[in-house]
Parts: sequence; structure tokens; C-alpha cells
Amino acid sequence: MEKIMEKIFFADKSAFTTEAALKKIFSVYFGKDCVEILRTKHGKPYVENAPFFSVTHTQNRLYIAFSNEEIGIDAETLTRTPYYESIIKKFPLMEQEEISNTDDFLHHWVAKESAVKYLGGTIAQDLHKLCFAKGALTYENKVFPAKITFLQHENFILAVCGNGNFKNTPFIPLETL
Repeated sequence: MEKIMEKIFFADKSAFTTEAALKKIFSVYFGKDCVEILRTKHGKPYVENAPFFSVTHTQNRLYIAFSNEEIGIDAETLTRTPYYESIIKKFPLMEQEEISNTDDFLHHWVAKESAVKYLGGTIAQDLHKLCFAKGALTYENKVFPAKITFLQHENFILAVCGNGNFKNTPFIPLETL
């Protein structure tokens, strides 16, 4: 596989299904016209012999991140006001102590959700095993094998879990492909 730089594509969910978006990206950007989108036992999509990617949906937005290495992405709208007090009771105490408002909660949530996607697991199975505290991620009290990069795009907070350099990753609108 040729070296690709990390990329994040986005679109309005009403304009593209996940499958249609992936097929368009693989066709236009990677020159692969007949891709079969497969799924792991936990539902993580992948394409054989192709770059790694991760998908997230939030409100009316779809984001798809690509990398040469395993990757996970999650996004939330910055205007979301979840009732997080009951959810953080399931978080480790160290993490609970860092969450005092919605912004704190959203950062922790997208970090953990992107890590679950990186692992190819499920929230039910992995959420209680993850801890994002003091800017570091652990899984079952061991150092996590990837880092979290936070990005803001328009009115969304995103966390990308992986070992690539996502700090200056371009956001590419699917409509322009």
C-alpha cells in the first residue's frame, strides 16, 4: 500500500449513507472502484488491502478518518448538553474528578469512544476498561497503544485515536470529490 497522509472526510448525513461515502472516497481518492465493505464481529467496517479508516456520526454530520495505521474517530456537537452525571458514575474515579461541566464530559467521551473504535470493540464491553485522565489513555490500567488527538471542526469536537499525526489533518468535504 502506498503511503497516505492522514485524512478526514466529512459530509451532511442526509447527502450520503456511510456505504455511499466510503465507496465514493475509495473510488475518487484511492482509485478503487469495486470495494466491498466488510465488518468485524463487532461491526467495525473495513476494506481488505486498503488504508485503515473509522467512521462516526453525530447529529447531521458524518466523519470518516483514514490512516496507514489502525484508527478510531468520534465526534460530538459542541452544543450538545447531555445529562452526564449518571454516565460518569461508570467512569473511573480519577476521571470523574476531572469532569465538572459539559465540555469536560464531551472531551472524555469522544476520547473514550474513539479508543473503543480503535480497538474494534463495543462501548458495553470496553467503556469501563478505559480511563482518560490527565490527558493520557489507559486500558485495564495499562498504557494504551495509541494517542488521542482532539480537533475542532465547525461546531464539532472530534477525537482521533491512532499513532498518526492528526493535528493538521485536512477536513475534506465529500461534496467536492
